[in-house]
Amino acid sequence: MSFSYDAKAEIANADLPANKCCNLAELSGIVRTCGKIASDYSITLITEHDCLFKRVTGLVKNYYATTSGIKLTTLTRPNLPNKYYIDIDSELGEKILTDSYVLRENYLGQKEINNGISVKLIENECCQREFVKGVFLGCASANIVIKDINNLKKHTGGYHLEFSFANSTLAGDFSHLLSQYGVYSKMIQRKKMFVVYIKEAELVSDTLALVGANNAVLTLQNEFAVREVRNQLNRQINCLNSNIEKMVDASLKQIAAIEYIEETVGLTTLPDNLYELCLLRLANPNETLENLAKLMNPPLTKSGINHRLRKIVRIAQELQDELEVEEEPKTD
Repeated sequence: MSFSYDAKAEIANADLPANKCCNLAELSGIVRTCGKIASDYSITLITEHDCLFKRVTGLVKNYYATTSGIKLTTLTRPNLPNKYYIDIDSELGEKILTDSYVLRENYLGQKEINNGISVKLIENECCQREFVKGVFLGCASANIVIKDINNLKKHTGGYHLEFSFANSTLAGDFSHLLSQYGVYSKMIQRKKMFVVYIKEAELVSDTLALVGANNAVLTLQNEFAVREVRNQLNRQINCLNSNIEKMVDASLKQIAAIEYIEETVGLTTLPDNLYELCLLRLANPNETLENLAKLMNPPLTKSGINHRLRKIVRIAQELQDELEVEEEPKTD
């Protein structure tokens, strides 16, 4: 199962809100996101979570002291998750919509749908949290992939959590509601839907904590730590590989210079200290400067070895430059 699926299951199976008003707020969040409202105000909730039916019936029972008017239909799909339809009849549906201030009368006395979030529904801080929880259950999705801790392969995916809404007013109100908890989101339109999304890892974690998905928070925090260890290890490996590549390139350049000197004027023309180092480098082409320094008699420092090798390379370059000058054609 996906990370968001497990987070939703954790929330749906948690205890129901203690306050009556909070049950309505959470129920409204679910209805506003995964529900389709018919012209007679009956509601159909569409989800891939079988545990949502138990959650919805519990919320309805706590607020209305009844579960009549709700039924569940399961659609089995080959090679795909089952889809669940939670049907709420028009009588109960109209009550829910009216009590949560989604259905209201305009100045002409006609019933109309309020596209935003009513302040009356979430006037209490506890109700605000429960509404966010309902929205999470109804439409949250994430691209977060939790890998096996033993998998050292770097994961390039980010931390992306999003909520999809049918209208921009509801999306904007929800984004503002999140900001009151320090969770700052962005909104885009994707086809006919309006998407509120969060991309920062810590903000995703804060949102999960806000809706009570504590196990998901722990899982995510563990993933933070694992990814950081992987990233540090990869950086160390890349640095080591880079240093090895530089060392090999330098060694090849030094050996090429020594061989050029040998082929042109001979190594014996060099001072004794450089002559000894040339022989040592030819005999130990893969050794680091530190090890070459220890092999010298008497031992030298790394900077001393490096200075002498640069001098050898410079001598070879000067010999090559002299040869090129001699070979240039003379003009009258």
